[in-house]
Amino acid sequence: MASGIQKYTVVESNNLALGQAGLDVLATDANEAGTWVAIKALGGDIPIDAVTVSNGDPLTSFTISQGDIIYGTFTNIEVGTVPAAARCLAYRG
Repeated sequence: MASGIQKYTVVESNNLALGQAGLDVLATDANEAGTWVAIKALGGDIPIDAVTVSNGDPLTSFTISQGDIIYGTFTNIEVGTVPAAARCLAYRG
C-alpha cells in the first residue's frame, strides 16, 4: 500500500468520501483525537479552535460555514462553542 497522499486506493477513497467508515458528532468544547477524513458543519456555523493535519500545517481559529465540508487527514479536532441547533460531523477515515 502507498503512503502519504496516495495512502488509499480508488475504492477506499470513494468509500471514505461516502462516509462508509462512520462518523463522530463532536460536542461543544470537544478536544478529540482520532483519524478523520472530513469535517462537516450541519445546522449552523461551527467554530473550530484547532485541527491537527497529518499531511500539512495545523489549522487554528476558523469557522466552517453551515453545509461546508473540509477534507484532509485530521488527527485531532478542537471544537469551540457550537450553536444549539448545529452539529459538527467528523467522518472517520
